[in-house]
Amino acid sequence: MKSIWLTGADGFVGSWLRGELNGAQSPWAALGLPETEAGLDGGVFTPLDLAAAAGRDVGEAVAALKDLPEPSGLIHLAALSSPPACEANPELAQAINVDGPARFYEQLLELWPQCPIVHVSSGHVYRPAAEPLREDEPLEPVNVYGRTKLEGEAMAHGFRDRGARLTVVRPFNHTGAGQLPNFALPSFAMRLAKLEQAGGGELEVGWLGGVRDFLHVRSVISTYLSLLPKAGEVDLVNVCSGVGHVIGDLLDGLVSRFEGDIRIVQAEGRLRGAADADRLVGDTTRLAKLLGAAPVLDLDGLLDELAVDARARLASGEDLSQA
Repeated sequence: MKSIWLTGADGFVGSWLRGELNGAQSPWAALGLPETEAGLDGGVFTPLDLAAAAGRDVGEAVAALKDLPEPSGLIHLAALSSPPACEANPELAQAINVDGPARFYEQLLELWPQCPIVHVSSGHVYRPAAEPLREDEPLEPVNVYGRTKLEGEAMAHGFRDRGARLTVVRPFNHTGAGQLPNFALPSFAMRLAKLEQAGGGELEVGWLGGVRDFLHVRSVISTYLSLLPKAGEVDLVNVCSGVGHVIGDLLDGLVSRFEGDIRIVQAEGRLRGAADADRLVGDTTRLAKLLGAAPVLDLDGLLDELAVDARARLASGEDLSQA
């Protein structure tokens, strides 16, 4: 039986996607680092190290590729996705976000040239703008993460130009229970839960004036699965709500869900300067045309979920050093 192939299946989005596929009893196969296999359940696994694949024939990195179930499609999630991590190690970001996937696609499409591919890029490839960003807007990423994702798009489109059934998706911000605490909203929520335990205190933050287009991760994975059979019909499409939220307003919403005397303090060490875009909000026109409607965000439900999740993770002893 054919299976949906996933890279990055052990990550935040991948874990939600695996849960959705398991719930629907849809077969899947994961390709990832050997140490991630133990955390996966319900699918088939084979090793794939994109950083290593960037420097050699991917056949060495994916020795068992032919032994996997035939793909009904590939959703390529794997990436170095934390902007600060990309700034700290741009060579690794290049290997994981561009060069490794290029060699992997070569091998995959040699075996199954008609395999549909959803290649996950990012809304961070755009130049920040006051109006919702259409797919044909000027591209001017402000950080290493955005630059490598844009180079990854060019790589993917090269395969599309050669006949691959491939669509690039540009997701904007998305979050939900289980996201790593080095992303803004779970970082806020987990540190607020810690302050709640202490009865209050100071929450150090960076710049709060940025505007972002957020979705719940559930909406994002649903969109990817809906787009997979249509891969190749368009070259690229935004995955977003079309609605911008000021980061400071989202923080206020989270603060209201915790007890204690909590004071917000801007800290120099949390400011990212020019690497932090002013406004990134996507245009949903193309997505709505493809799928009939664009996803919407239940903001109150999302903030409630993040607060509950943060308290549970803190109670379980999760490390907050990256928050």
